[in-house]
Amino acid sequence: MGVEFSQRKGLVGDMKILVCDDENLGRTVASVLAFMGHQVEVASDGREALDLIRAKPDFFNLLITDNRMPRLTGVELIEKLRASNFALKIIMMTGYATQIESEVKPLPRLDGFLSKPFKATELLECVKNLEG
Repeated sequence: MGVEFSQRKGLVGDMKILVCDDENLGRTVASVLAFMGHQVEVASDGREALDLIRAKPDFFNLLITDNRMPRLTGVELIEKLRASNFALKIIMMTGYATQIESEVKPLPRLDGFLSKPFKATELLECVKNLEG
């Protein structure tokens, strides 16, 4: 199942975030967010993320997902979540933004977008914009 990162007490974050990426970047993103006080879990592919969200339907309030992953892409994951009316915000991170825009019509509704490579400050700003 997902890997859980402990949060640092007293810092600014208070979101429950699921990071979905099959690369080391997912763990790095989770570490940065946990350091800022968020409660974070990591899924290694879209199917694992979907299973975690279904198992805890009211737990996560933010999903940060890559698109290119085995078993279920980020776009497919987002479409399934939106169709099931899960109430969580979604940020997509990808290095293939142009390709996604040309291949997927219409794009699923996103609450934020990060183009790889991105800086930790960009990640934190994107997440902060969705808090509250």
